[in-house]
Amino acid sequence: MEIKFPSKYIINTAFPKYNYPAYIKTHTCQDSFEHSKNNISFGKISDFFRKSKEVNTKQQIPKTEENLSDFAKELSAGIKSTTGKIIPPQNLKNIMSPNEFKNLLPDLTCENFISSKKNKETGVYCIDLDYHSNFSRGKENVFDILDNAANYADEYYKKTGKKFVFALTDRDTLDSVRHAIRIIGENPEKFKNLKFVPSVKISYAHEAPNSQLKFENSDMLVYGINPYSVTMSNFIENLITKRKAMIISFIKEVNTLYPEFAYNLIEFAQQNNIKYKRDFTLSNLYWRAREYAETKGDTAIKGLSLVPKEVIKEADDIINKLGKIYIGSDKKAFSVLGSQIIKDSDVNKSIKNVFETYSTHEDKKQGKVVSSAENLYDEMITCLSLQKEKPVIALCAPYYFSHYFEKDKTQTYSNVTDFINKLQARSDGMLLAFESVAPIYDLDANLKPDTIRNFNNYIRQYTDLYEVGGSFAKRL
Repeated sequence: MEIKFPSKYIINTAFPKYNYPAYIKTHTCQDSFEHSKNNISFGKISDFFRKSKEVNTKQQIPKTEENLSDFAKELSAGIKSTTGKIIPPQNLKNIMSPNEFKNLLPDLTCENFISSKKNKETGVYCIDLDYHSNFSRGKENVFDILDNAANYADEYYKKTGKKFVFALTDRDTLDSVRHAIRIIGENPEKFKNLKFVPSVKISYAHEAPNSQLKFENSDMLVYGINPYSVTMSNFIENLITKRKAMIISFIKEVNTLYPEFAYNLIEFAQQNNIKYKRDFTLSNLYWRAREYAETKGDTAIKGLSLVPKEVIKEADDIINKLGKIYIGSDKKAFSVLGSQIIKDSDVNKSIKNVFETYSTHEDKKQGKVVSSAENLYDEMITCLSLQKEKPVIALCAPYYFSHYFEKDKTQTYSNVTDFINKLQARSDGMLLAFESVAPIYDLDANLKPDTIRNFNNYIRQYTDLYEVGGSFAKRL
């Protein structure tokens, strides 16, 4: 069976002139992932948005430029150059610059990030620095998220006379923060009590000496970015392009090895619920590609001893469980499938060999570390260092990479802190914080609060990093 792979993706990155409330409330993402028999492509934005009326920002221009930062001017220029839209820098004065954000860090404690009822009533909850929209893995759209944040900011200002600080941190995409800046810039009066931090969560590959592959992926929270920066945009788009190309090449290669299994790109996309450009923001996609290849092969091999109806049932059961595998946990990747799969050592060894060429590894011939589907840590640092005002970097949920360095977690985390200090030394002065209150900690039922507390205390004691945190899944 011949499989035709798409030769290109059509991506429309231009932002049309439209009314945000109408756009956001009726659509979750500006691009669509179209499935056809032998092709996948990203569609253009609907003509509906092109016909929407442009908000008149001239009436919103304050007469004074007092306290107007260079960062606001830079964002205003970026909006104009990428969209043609004119939003005066005065309308963006509540967008927090990197240097302004740095000044907050020394006074923050973990309680400031916890959105409990008590903390809200007392005004302790004053900042949220890890919130996701539906441009990555969140469920809410940008307009509604900002609307909720602005409402809480008004209440917080009445109690304290201070502004509430808020950041969107969608993974490996700049689209949501660009939307947020536009929304705020077009209605600055509504967001007068909100300080917005333009941010992104960036995945990166790093050394992990105690892991099987010796390299793993983790995330960094990056605060104070210019999402219109050409360098930043190219960095993110290149990552997405690499992941798409990796999936296409991997599936094509394993299909060449085992054409009888009829590996198919469309099938992989459907089984992993890849419908939009945003779905390529998921790191570790090469693990999912390996799971798809091995599982389909295992199903076919087991099918040799089953009648057709049993084959279909076994395949359905296995494929349905694929979505429940949590990559990156301490459990083995296939533990969820258990004994339902009969492994064929030759087939899986061949697939594993292909997989390892696409995962992050040390290329001894070239004498360097390479990765087909992820950006390396030093590449990320180089990109971020080129901003006019260098952003602040924070370790995202750092407990989750601790097992890559400590075999015995009941002892100390000395190897972890050594690694953190090495990352900091290579960060060009940008790695200043760690996430002590992380949304994913609340989502992991197997993680005891005391474990996280002890780990955070160890980082506080043995590094000079400040704390950040956020709510993500909890509504404001």
